[in-house]
Amino acid sequence: MLFEDLNVERVTGEPAGELLKLLPNNVRGFVKIGKKKWFMPYKYAEKGEKIYNFETRPDDTWIVTYPRSGTTVTQELIWLVANDLNFDEAHRRSLFDRFPFVDLSIIRDGHVFADYSPNDHAMIQQCVERARDLPSPRFIKSHLPLDLLPTVVNNTCKVCLNRIFSIKGTFEQFCNYFMTNHICYCPFWEHVKEGWAMKHRPNTLFLFYEDLIKDLPGNIRKLAEFFGKTYSDEQIAKLAEHVNIDNFRKNPMINQAAPGSPLKPEDFIRQGKTGGWAEVFTPELEKRFDKWIADNLKDTDLRFPS
Repeated sequence: MLFEDLNVERVTGEPAGELLKLLPNNVRGFVKIGKKKWFMPYKYAEKGEKIYNFETRPDDTWIVTYPRSGTTVTQELIWLVANDLNFDEAHRRSLFDRFPFVDLSIIRDGHVFADYSPNDHAMIQQCVERARDLPSPRFIKSHLPLDLLPTVVNNTCKVCLNRIFSIKGTFEQFCNYFMTNHICYCPFWEHVKEGWAMKHRPNTLFLFYEDLIKDLPGNIRKLAEFFGKTYSDEQIAKLAEHVNIDNFRKNPMINQAAPGSPLKPEDFIRQGKTGGWAEVFTPELEKRFDKWIADNLKDTDLRFPS
């Protein structure tokens, strides 16, 4: 499908007004894209085509995740596993530089943040060009659903998939909009199911953050096999220690939000554990959430680790 054939409709009415209060960084509002009604900031209408028509290479590696689902630790693991555990370079170059975020310009709107530094503004506006100009093999991050990424990403590039802190409102408000597909990059289930449908392809590795936490060495070996690498137990232990949550927080090459992010440094790397939801869910909200999950999993073999 050509980009111009995607239907892009502006979100209007009551949801738009409430969402602008909860997500104040998106003062120009939101759009819904395509048949699945992908919910994105208005800027997608201006910048989305550059990503949709991005020229990929056969040796690209893309990490495609829903936001805040273990993306950063997975990026660092992928980059080091694929680059022969080059810790020296990982300590010299930021993760953002090694593994650029291709849709950054869509979620950072220059019309909103007047206090961008000149460097941040340039990095945001040129994120697609930065990814394009990287030497091969390139490593590229996106939160966009596969539906809105270059078609060839689904076929020839290596793709690693795994499955609220900029919201001005309560956790319950966030959940309500999340479950009704009014948070950026939603609908969540369509996002995840697109990746799950590709899990059998030899160029695709589907990871669960829960599995990474439970068995990090085992998942490092899985990544190594995916990239055709072999590492000793000692090397795997060193990599596991490198991405330990405490070391992650202390590493300035990793613990930094993307340019223009409203996240504070202390919020970018969070708890590094699973099950944190139990600390903020009320019994009523948990019941609603469980039903929402069950309804969306009933027609698929996708199951999340317990």
